[in-house]
Amino acid sequence: MALKITRSAVTLFAMLATAFLLMGCGAAPATGWASARVVDQIVYVASPTGRMMALNAADGSVKWQFPTDKSLGSLYSTPAVVEGVVYVGSFDQISHQHRLYAIDATNGTKKWEFEPGGPIISSPAVGNGLVYFGSNNKKIYALDAATGAKKWEFETQAEVWADPTVVGDTLYAPSLDHKLYVFDAITGAKKWSFDASGIIVTKPAVVDHRVYIAGLAKLYALDTQGNKQWEFQASNWIWSSPAVANNVVYFGALDGTVYAVDTQTGKLKWDQPFKAGDAVRSPIVIENNTLYFGSDDTHIYAVDAATGQKKWARSTSSRVLAAPTLANGIIYVPAHDHILYALDASNGQGKWAMDTSSGKPVTPVPGVVK
Repeated sequence: MALKITRSAVTLFAMLATAFLLMGCGAAPATGWASARVVDQIVYVASPTGRMMALNAADGSVKWQFPTDKSLGSLYSTPAVVEGVVYVGSFDQISHQHRLYAIDATNGTKKWEFEPGGPIISSPAVGNGLVYFGSNNKKIYALDAATGAKKWEFETQAEVWADPTVVGDTLYAPSLDHKLYVFDAITGAKKWSFDASGIIVTKPAVVDHRVYIAGLAKLYALDTQGNKQWEFQASNWIWSSPAVANNVVYFGALDGTVYAVDTQTGKLKWDQPFKAGDAVRSPIVIENNTLYFGSDDTHIYAVDAATGQKKWARSTSSRVLAAPTLANGIIYVPAHDHILYALDASNGQGKWAMDTSSGKPVTPVPGVVK
């Protein structure tokens, strides 16, 4: 199947190219696309003003912002929230001070920061008392979660945009050099690598001793020793990280196609793939046999995981690049203009919306359910 280069693919690279150009020209920060996290009834989300925010999950009211005296630039890195600490990376085009921050989840005060020497798009993963992330200086890092001290680093051959995955004492970390690197998560010793024959921007999914990773328009299933079990050719580039449930792997492509593939055989499960109106690069979230994801067509979708049929779709104020976050029957997702939506996961009806640039509610909640 021939790979088609779509307007959406060109748009994505234009966005990233713009972000990199802004690093050296003193222009206003580019807008990131970090997803939200919900822990203990608190929503942690980035604002377009370059700040992390903690919001009340019930109504969107602001509890704290970090920092209070400056901007962190663009925030592409989705925060990890573990044991009362928020870990997030910055892409600061203005000051070129790209850092991984550890922030007290209760009050928003800084616990420590680490300067890797390059912008951070990768979202951190936390495990084994360590924080793992990649940087555009071509390195993968492991830091002490309590102090920020560097434990180990590994240099790849290209920038690292994708989020790492830690499972037990093993770390799976992709790079734009086409390779998935697999490490002893404690020592940083490389166990093996896999060449996906294309840039990797998706977070690896590791489920039931299988590893799922996308290189350009191919999805690969590997065993945990790096041996390929099967590969699946999509119709376009895969920027939506694979998600696995009930022996099916789900992912989206830049032409708006969403696939369901059998984890054992690599064959399609649905009678036909689901088609959104534009690119799907939002990672898919699965709960109660429903897939939730966003699209460049400005919609948030709920799709039946078994059949691929649409349950509902809600229009929003802008493109939806970030992954949805579900908690207590509510779906939280920021649109690219950084209006954060809180929707009823069962029907898409609006609970509340908040403009994270101003910290003020948006009423009524924009968009309609179809």
